[in-house]
Formats: sequence, C-alpha cells, structure tokens
Amino acid sequence: MSKDIKTLKEELSALRQTTLDEFKGVNPTEFDAEKRTEWEQRNEKMGELVDEISQAQKIADEKKSLEDAMDNDKVEAKAIHGEVEQDAPLTLGERFTNSNAYKTFVETGQKNIKSELKFNPKAEFKTTVTESTWPPAVVRSSRIQESAQLDPYAVPALFDTIVTDQYQYKYLEETTYTNNAAPVAEGGTYAENALAFTERTEEIRKVGAFIPVTDELLADVSAAQGYIDSRLRFMVQSAVSDQLIGGSGSGANLTGILNKSGINTFNYSSFSGNLKRIGQILEAITEIQKDSFLTPDGIILHPSDWYQIITEVNAVTTSGSLNPLFVGAGGYGDAVAPRIWGLPVTITTETTAGTGIVGVFGGGQAAHVVARQGLEVSMSDSHDANFVKDIVVLKASVRLGFPIYRATAFCSITNL
Repeated sequence: MSKDIKTLKEELSALRQTTLDEFKGVNPTEFDAEKRTEWEQRNEKMGELVDEISQAQKIADEKKSLEDAMDNDKVEAKAIHGEVEQDAPLTLGERFTNSNAYKTFVETGQKNIKSELKFNPKAEFKTTVTESTWPPAVVRSSRIQESAQLDPYAVPALFDTIVTDQYQYKYLEETTYTNNAAPVAEGGTYAENALAFTERTEEIRKVGAFIPVTDELLADVSAAQGYIDSRLRFMVQSAVSDQLIGGSGSGANLTGILNKSGINTFNYSSFSGNLKRIGQILEAITEIQKDSFLTPDGIILHPSDWYQIITEVNAVTTSGSLNPLFVGAGGYGDAVAPRIWGLPVTITTETTAGTGIVGVFGGGQAAHVVARQGLEVSMSDSHDANFVKDIVVLKASVRLGFPIYRATAFCSITNL
C-alpha cells in the first residue's frame, strides 16, 4: 500500500533529524568504511523520499485539476421565448479540455476520438507547438553523478600505518656496520666489531581542504551535508595518495617514493633483454633483492603500461610466429590476473604513464605511514565574514609523515 504525502514528509523529517543528531555526536576517528557506507545509504534514502514526495504532490495536483474541470462541466438552462443567450467566451485551450476527445483520453487512455471545437480565434497559430518550443515541466532527480576519479585508497593501502602523538617522527638508522667476526685459535684474540647510528627526523605534514556551503542549502537539501562531507574526505585522501608517490619533499610536502634519494631506477629504453617489459620488471626485483636484501611485495603500474605488458609479443626466429610474453590466469579466456612474477600489481593513474614502481611496501621494513591525526572533518561559520553571510565551512584535514627507512627497497622504471 502506497504512503500518502503526509506520511512521506514525516518519514523524511524524522530521518533528517536522526542524521543531524548522529552527526553532532560522531567521533571522526571512528568514522570507518562501514559507517561511511551506512551514511551514504541513508543519504540515498532521503533523496528517494524527496523524489516520492515530489511525484505524489504532482499526481495530487493533476487529480484536483481534473476534478475541478469535471465540476465546471454542468448543464446550463437554455434560453426560451426567442431570447439570445450570451455565452462567456472560451479560449481554445478551455474548449479543448472540455472536449469529449480529451476527457475520454484522460479517463480511459483511448485515442482517435474526434471532437469539433467551435472556435473563431482572433489570431491563429502558424507554427506547430512542440516540446522543443514549449518544454513540459520535469522534476529533477536528487541523484548527483560524481566525476570519475581514481581510487585514493589503493596506494595508501599498500603501506602499514603506525601512530604518533609527536609533531615529528624520529628514528635511528644504523649507518656503521663493521663485522670482524672470524674463527679464533685457542688463546687467540677476538676481533672488534663496530656499530654506529644516525638520528633521522621525518616531519609530520598536514593535508587538507575546505568547501563553503550556505545555511539554506544545508537546510533545504537533506543529502547535501552527507554528500559534501564524504566528497571532501575523498579529495583529501586523493592528495595523500599523490604525496606518497610523488611528493616533492619541499615546503609542506612529504617526500614521495619517486623523489626519495637513493632508490634504484632503470630506464626501459636501455633494456636489451628478450623478455622486454616483464624482463625489465624482473631486473628491478633482482636489484632490490641484491641491494636491500629484501624481497619486493608489490608493483605499481599505470593502466596504459599494464596494457602494453599483457599484449606484448616476441618473434620466434625459427618459425617467424609471434608468441605472447605474458600469460595470465585463464589463458585470456577471462580477466588477466594483475600479477607479475608472483607479485600483485596495483593498477592506478596515480603514477604517470611510462613510470612503474617495484618495492617493499608492506611490513614496515622499508617504509611506514605515520599518522599524527586521522582524517578529521569539522564545520564552522567562523571563517572570514561567513557568520554574517550564513555560510558554513566544511573542513577536512589529516596529519601524517612518510619515513622511507630503506630507499634501496624501491625501484622506479621509466619509459615503460
């Protein structure tokens, strides 16, 4: 059984109030993916209620209009004794809505019924009236189609995160390692070893942004606050992802992997192996194992470079045929598994086309994301002259550092 307009409005009002009450008491540090999904579903529900109310109101208005038209179609007394009746002039539109053809179409949907309209217009239409010249009213959906953006969580998810309550993150790096251990003869003297450390400091940086919103929008559009809140978080997380890959290290920027001094790097244009791109990636894996004594756990590639890898072929000189260099799970009968040499591949446009990264991302052996403050969203009207303009500012920010302990655990490949 369908709900009436009053019930729908009461349900929407209750849902809005519940959402506002929860927002006042929400703890930003506990706003996980499950909670975000719950809020997005609630915002969609409020949007659906708004659409239902609009449609129900439109139907009610049309029903009342038809009932009024039927009430006005009454039998009038005819003039007698030669009296001349003076009919009130009707417009062409009024005569059309009073016609049998129109009424039958409204009541039963039947078409092709002819009705003669006695009308002598002072002006005539010389152009056919169409929807292009007289567009009908349309109720806009509450749906907002977001612009296509890369997944901002793919790259940060590769790293382990630790927390700190300090404004800097300090650690010791073993910079001297002298091992003179050796067999010792009876009565002989042991050799002396040496260890020395250097203190390293990683600055905690802030990443954030804000969006101004009027009081009227927040009050009149039930889903506005939730949408802007989640979208603002998405934008800040995108900036964090960008910093981890390509942060310049200057000013307030983190030092991203590609700008860390000491990482290995190869230029594919100089590679001469028969296995082409997958051979170059294997060389990068080998270089990391040689220099850092760690085994890589992941690869980051641009979608265009991934395409080049899985479609690359090599000529067989004995027959002249072309053989694929990369064979994924399913033998091309299904989606190719994003793995090369046993390592998972993160396919993202966060890295530019032509540049790939092989590295030891997880485990905290080579790098960490150090969180000083989780993603925090706040709302205020105290910014600038917003108080007297009834403008509310939604602000999102995060504070973190990105120490890379072992640069040789990462290798970039250019010109892929």
